[in-house]
Amino acid sequence: MSQTVSFSHSVRPFRLRPTRWASVDAPVVCRRCRHEWSDGDPAYGLSCRGCGAMAGQPCQRPEGGNERVCHQRDQDARRAGLLIRCDGLSWDGRHDKPLPLSASPLPRTRPVLTGSPVARDLAA
Repeated sequence: MSQTVSFSHSVRPFRLRPTRWASVDAPVVCRRCRHEWSDGDPAYGLSCRGCGAMAGQPCQRPEGGNERVCHQRDQDARRAGLLIRCDGLSWDGRHDKPLPLSASPLPRTRPVLTGSPVARDLAA
């Protein structure tokens, strides 16, 4: 059985406040193979067809959990030659690249909605 939810036009949509701030150009290291990208995850150079984030922006899923690149963005980065297959223990060849997060805005950070802990080197 399908349910439909409707809202009155007088109800304003609420905006969730960011819970973390992300730097897409901070150095990142794969947790599996230890490969390092000193200028940040190269997948962020592409727009994301998974969540619709623009190039240079972190992935933005409305339910949060934005501490990783969407699978589609990683696939596109590999096809474009920006990423190589991970040599670590990964069934799909994806690198485990955590997005550096801080608890407050810093220069060159962008808001994301996530419950993940902040990165030690970016903690404010």
